[in-house]
Amino acid sequence: MQSLLRTLIREFARLLFRIFLKLEIEGWENLPSGGPLIVIGNHFSLFEGPILLAFLPYGDRMTWLAATELQESRILKALIKLYNIIPVWRGQPDRAAIQRALNWLAAGNIVGIMPEGGVDDSMRSRTTAGIQLGLHEGPNSRESAELITPRPGAAYLAVRSGAPILPAAFLGSEKILPNLKRLRRTPVRMIIGPVFGPLTIDPALPKVERRAMLDEMGHEMMRHMAALMPPENRGPYQL
Repeated sequence: MQSLLRTLIREFARLLFRIFLKLEIEGWENLPSGGPLIVIGNHFSLFEGPILLAFLPYGDRMTWLAATELQESRILKALIKLYNIIPVWRGQPDRAAIQRALNWLAAGNIVGIMPEGGVDDSMRSRTTAGIQLGLHEGPNSRESAELITPRPGAAYLAVRSGAPILPAAFLGSEKILPNLKRLRRTPVRMIIGPVFGPLTIDPALPKVERRAMLDEMGHEMMRHMAALMPPENRGPYQL
């Protein structure tokens, strides 16, 4: 029954996105048939994760790492539970969330994560200090529509799991919420890139070197997304 409910909600979400967005999806040929697989995307708004969950053809095999403050909403909390979405405390080493994601990948499934760790980096100093944000704190759209540097979580998950990585880039998603308030449809492009990885680090290396390599692998993940974007959206990742 829950699987049927998840399918119905996904179909309804697709319909809503088709109504409110002028959505173009490119790169279907790059989709692997299954997992283990890590899906990454840029985070210009609150909509990229839901669009990927709705349109990628993985059904119940796919879950997502999402900010724990989303559970403040009763509706979102129910959806998080229904879809086995993994709440994560942003900016902190949330070992329980990472272990859940690793277990999901080990079972041959798909996990989605936003390497940037938030829509805007203006809240980064607070989450790094261990402050858990409220649901409505911080901006809901990144007006600059430029990539920012990643948090270490996505690279850590990739190295620990050994799973290949599928990059996706979104263009125009930062305009969805402002346009919805004006009852305007938003042109959005979702570009699916080729799979890369797995990412590996020699465990025999000193801790400082392993951390430096982990940071570099986070940047490498961002470069794969940047390669799918025009220069004006790449931020610090000009190719």
